[in-house]
Amino acid sequence: MKKLMMVIGGSAMLLAACGDESEEAGDTMDPAEGEGLYEENCLSCHGDDMDGGTGPALDGYSADEVVTAIEEGPGTMPADLVEGEEAESVAAYVEEEAG
Repeated sequence: MKKLMMVIGGSAMLLAACGDESEEAGDTMDPAEGEGLYEENCLSCHGDDMDGGTGPALDGYSADEVVTAIEEGPGTMPADLVEGEEAESVAAYVEEEAG
């Protein structure tokens, strides 16, 4: 019985550690996921090639700057057009394509 409890406890700790690891893996956003979100939410103002339109060109913006802009909505841009991991995916896409 004691061995069984140790195995169950060890398994629970291992699963908990795996959960933390998967969150860390989520920190690396896949820019390809952000492409569709960009097309749906950003393209109409920032353009096909991110060269601007009613919104500014996105050349040289870091992913952090893009996330901040998405969250705050500078100028006439509405805040939180996308949120959370979606915002991070868009930011990774913008940084890769326009950065």
